[in-house]
Amino acid sequence: MRLLMAFILIASFVITTVHADEQVAKGKAIFQNCMACHGEQAMGDEDNEAPRLAGQHGWYLVTQLENFQAGIRGAHADDDNGQMMRAMAMTLSDEDIENVVAYIATLSAE
Repeated sequence: MRLLMAFILIASFVITTVHADEQVAKGKAIFQNCMACHGEQAMGDEDNEAPRLAGQHGWYLVTQLENFQAGIRGAHADDDNGQMMRAMAMTLSDEDIENVVAYIATLSAE
């Protein structure tokens, strides 16, 4: 019984690790579209008014992307950068968001 439980735990860990690696790889590919404004390491760009994403909590990044998709952010006529970000967010599926946030989580905030 203990051997079976140990096997199940190890198998779960391996499956979880493989899934996480796949998420990060997919997220890195998606993030290529974000680099122009947020930078290669997601450190942001003051000139573009693009905030630093590296080091942010995953839940916060997900919420902001969902807010752009819902029109809570980036809907004001005078917010050119927000409108551009909203258009980018609208191209993302829920899975894309999970993947890009998983990738951003791997980046150093320093």
